[in-house]
Amino acid sequence: MAAVDRLHGVPGRFTVVRCRVCGAGRTLPPSSAEQIAAYYPADYGPFAASTGRLFQLISRAIRAWQGFAASRRPPISSIAGLPPGDGLDVGCGRGDLAGWLVQRGWRMTGIEPSAGAAAAARARGVTVLEGTLGTEQLPGEAFDAAVFQQSLEHTEEPLADLQRVFAALRPGGVVCVSVPNFGSWQARRFGSRWFHLDVPRHRVHFTAAALAQALELAGFADVRTTTSTSPVGLPASLQYRVFGRCLFPGGLALRIAAGLCVLVLPLSAMSDHLLGGGDVLHAVASKPGTR
Repeated sequence: MAAVDRLHGVPGRFTVVRCRVCGAGRTLPPSSAEQIAAYYPADYGPFAASTGRLFQLISRAIRAWQGFAASRRPPISSIAGLPPGDGLDVGCGRGDLAGWLVQRGWRMTGIEPSAGAAAAARARGVTVLEGTLGTEQLPGEAFDAAVFQQSLEHTEEPLADLQRVFAALRPGGVVCVSVPNFGSWQARRFGSRWFHLDVPRHRVHFTAAALAQALELAGFADVRTTTSTSPVGLPASLQYRVFGRCLFPGGLALRIAAGLCVLVLPLSAMSDHLLGGGDVLHAVASKPGTR
C-alpha cells in the first residue's frame, strides 16, 4: 500500500507492506534513527508545549479527561489498580500520563528523545532519560510497571524494545501497550487515508495477533488484548478522505478540533462495535514471577 504523510507533509512516498501470517504492517523504506528524528516537526502534538493562558486551560482540561478515561479502561486500569511503585513510560512526551501517575504516588521514569518534551515532563515530577531504548541503559529489574502509550509503533525494532523493558521489569511486573489497531475495520476501510497509519512516523503497524506474538517472544506471559475507540480516529480519517490532509495539524486549532471530536465519540464507538473492534489496540502482559 502506497501512502504519503497527510499530517505534517514529510516529502516522499512510502510503502506499507503486510505480513501474510499475522497481518501486521511495516513502513518502507527502513529509516535510520537520524531520519526518523527528522520526521517529527517542532510542533508535533505530543512534543508541543502549551503556550498562552487559553491554550494551557484547554490542554489541562483535555489531559484531565484523558487521564480519568484511561484509568478506567485497559490497559492503564491494570496499573491504576496496583499499589504505587516504580514505573517506566517509554516515549513519555510531555509527561501527560507519567505526570498523572506521579500525582497518584508512582515514581515515574520516562524515556523521551525530544529535549523540549523531556523538559516539560521533568516539570511534572518525572525523571526523564533523554533518548530512546536503543540509546539509554536501563537498570535491571528496577521497575514494577512499564507503559508504551502510542510509542511502540514508532520504532523500527519493537521486539528489541520489548526485550529491553522485560529485562528492566521486576518479576511479576506489568507492561501495558497501546498502539493503533491495524486490524480494525477503519484501517481496512480507509487504507492509506486511515488517520492512524501516520507514515513515516509509524514504522510498524500491529494487529492483535502480531502484538501478542511480539510480547510472548520478548518473554512476557498472560498476554491479554482488547480494543477501544479513540475520539479522533474516525473524524480524522473522514477528513483525510474528503480533503486528503489534516486541516489542523498543530497548535490551539488542533486542541480544539480534538476536543470537538469527543462529541461524535458515541457514533464512532457504535460503528466500532457493529463493524468489529476499535481503532486502538491494547495489550497487558506480565513478567513471570511474583511482584
